[in-house]
Amino acid sequence: MELPGQLIVSSPQWLPVLVGGLSCSILVLLWSYRGVGLSFGQKTTCFLLKLLAIALLFLCLIEPQWTQQKPVAGANFYAVLADNSQSMTISDPGLKQTRGEAVTGVLVTEPGPWRDSLGDMFQVRQYGVDSRLHGLRDFSELTFDGGASSLAVALRQLGARFEGQPLAGILLLSDGNATDGIDPGQMDAASLPPVYPVLIGSDQPSRDVSISRMTLNQTAFEDAPVTLHADVDVAGFEGREIEAKLYAVASRPDESKLKNGTGDEVRGLPMDSLKRTVSSDQASMAFRFQFRPVQPGISFYRLELSVVGDGSVEDASIEEATYANNRRLAVVDRDSVPHRILYVAGRPNWEYKFLNRALAEDDQIQLAGLIRIAKKAPKFEYKGRQGETSNPLYRGFDKKDEFTEQLDQAVFTRLNIKDETELVGGFPKRAEDLFRYAAIILDDLESDFFTRDQMSLIQKFVSERGGGMMMLGGYESLTRGAYAQTPIGRMLPVYLNSGRTLEGVEKVALELTREGWLQPWVRLRSTEALEKSRLASMPEFRVINLVQEVKPGASVLMQARDPYSSETYPALVSQRYGSGRTMVMAVGDLWRWQMHDATGSGDLGKAWRQMMRGLIADVPKRMQVDLRREHTDAGMAMGVYVKVRDEKFWPVDSADVQLTVKTLAPVSGREDGIMQASEIQLTAEPSLKEPGLYHATYIPRMEGGYHLGVEVSDSSGASIIREEAGWSNDPSAEEFQSLAPNRAWMDAIAQKTGGKVLEPGDLNDWAQSLQFEAAPIMESQVTPIWHTPHLFGVALALFALEWFLRRKRGLA
Repeated sequence: MELPGQLIVSSPQWLPVLVGGLSCSILVLLWSYRGVGLSFGQKTTCFLLKLLAIALLFLCLIEPQWTQQKPVAGANFYAVLADNSQSMTISDPGLKQTRGEAVTGVLVTEPGPWRDSLGDMFQVRQYGVDSRLHGLRDFSELTFDGGASSLAVALRQLGARFEGQPLAGILLLSDGNATDGIDPGQMDAASLPPVYPVLIGSDQPSRDVSISRMTLNQTAFEDAPVTLHADVDVAGFEGREIEAKLYAVASRPDESKLKNGTGDEVRGLPMDSLKRTVSSDQASMAFRFQFRPVQPGISFYRLELSVVGDGSVEDASIEEATYANNRRLAVVDRDSVPHRILYVAGRPNWEYKFLNRALAEDDQIQLAGLIRIAKKAPKFEYKGRQGETSNPLYRGFDKKDEFTEQLDQAVFTRLNIKDETELVGGFPKRAEDLFRYAAIILDDLESDFFTRDQMSLIQKFVSERGGGMMMLGGYESLTRGAYAQTPIGRMLPVYLNSGRTLEGVEKVALELTREGWLQPWVRLRSTEALEKSRLASMPEFRVINLVQEVKPGASVLMQARDPYSSETYPALVSQRYGSGRTMVMAVGDLWRWQMHDATGSGDLGKAWRQMMRGLIADVPKRMQVDLRREHTDAGMAMGVYVKVRDEKFWPVDSADVQLTVKTLAPVSGREDGIMQASEIQLTAEPSLKEPGLYHATYIPRMEGGYHLGVEVSDSSGASIIREEAGWSNDPSAEEFQSLAPNRAWMDAIAQKTGGKVLEPGDLNDWAQSLQFEAAPIMESQVTPIWHTPHLFGVALALFALEWFLRRKRGLA
């Protein structure tokens, strides 16, 4: 900002003389022209000429001068910052050079007078910026191969680097396509001097196809648990076809037989491909892929775009400004350790049979069963059977060991247990025994089965541990199971004490509600028409334990309709409870669905698998790994946050958390998807903000996928638990996400700091204007308004002119 000048008086002691003299002169002149035979206009002209001449003579006494502030030459710093990223290699339409060559021309080959002017007034410091800020001895060192454009971070670092020093301004030469994701409006401008961005590049769009955004969602929908959505921007290919191909990436050479969800080998071949036709010269389109992961654990997938050509080797019509933004990596985390679910039933039933059969086909879920086959004997039966201490179920058998249930104990059968000690005492009584499961299913079991402590433990399992609980509609469940005034009943998403009876409802048909249609794990078909056809073919159900009212915040996903009265009742209801989730399936004979499945579609098994996935979708593990992208002075980093819990899900503060980061970089010259791997070991340090939280920072330098292995050990060095995660680093895709110069970003940073956006041709005028711009160290420049001899000459000329006018009238 140019500073305003100021008028000063060198001899202010003469000001009273000036005022008094001018006043007397006015009076004398008025009296002298009183009787002169001139017209009014002639009198006025002569009066003003003589008064002006007298005023100029008096002004010589006070010596007025003009003063203005200007930077002290060589006392202030000025930073020149050049973009060194790959986006500067773009050749804009209509220009004969790349953006990088334009920068080199401005700074090196054809700098112009502005460089000398800037160097005369300031101490110039030279910097380059890509993924980080680095100093330069000379701008000829610019290579324009940086993988990122951390422009906002670099400006912030310059402000911090020159804190307390006289930094007058920053000249930024860039196309404005920052990749650090920092909004200029949110930056702290107090630490920054004026920034003058020089916009490099043309606003004319280049021919290009780019992936502007890619998202990946994992759902409980069994047919396609992973959905990849890509938004694509196309410029200059109107009427042409764009093809998107999805590849499975092999992270190890031994993965020679990568297969897709249907068992076909996909190494080097696309798993799927889609084509779209470009509708206009500037168009946006979307590609959507649905697939099943090829393997458990962390896996990587690559999406590639291309313009469909005519088949010739050199088809100039499909050439793009860059191909770096045509591909991206996606990461899928498919749990490699199965989730265990505890099924507890009051009696053997067919529901467990079909549920167990369905989950046996899911490698990510394991079902452990605890089924009561005999109730504990009533007290009045103790008498009259002298010497008998075991449950009456064992009469006639010689089973006598420490596991034999006594008279006052129920008899259970344990199914699908991991070892002999699991569930040996019936339903768990300790947190460390119950919290190992991800969810609990209660079926046909009265509330008296549980002790008050066990009910409270189940409540903590859901609200604090974050587990899932589902109650099925067996005969002794829900209202008939007397759960209304229990901790379990208070967790359910339905009211059990409505006071109304549902006797007389003999059979119902299931149908989806509006909210159910929106949940992918509730639907079994990919389209609405197919789903309606499936619902119409379902049998009617007869084991009913229905309720009529749901709690606030609960979602009714399925409802049961009475075919006679057409009334509907909640059937499948879900709600969040604390950190976990509770569900109710009020129908108790879903097995009837399988018995009437004449086509062998397996819909019941699929429905059970998807319901269980919906139940455990948000259940936390003992160790949770959270990956966050962070901005650091060294560039974009990945923050690794590890939460560690013990068997009771209490925070662990004394753990040793070791990280193994494996970099999976593309192998040059290979098209089969193989990636070469390199490893590095890190140690996560305990956080001071939260117990049980450990943190480490990793700065990815290479493009590709990153596999993170986490191993937690206790104080003795014994391994407690392992987990894995992954992310992708696509700096080229982000760098070339938009090819047009980002003028809006440049304008925002200039306005925020008090600078101005410049064109390369404006630099000479800009450098000249800096001599009167604000700077930390300034000096005053004083300029006399006029010289006294000149002023005397002007006054004499005015006197002569007045005399000449009077003489012309014969009055001199």
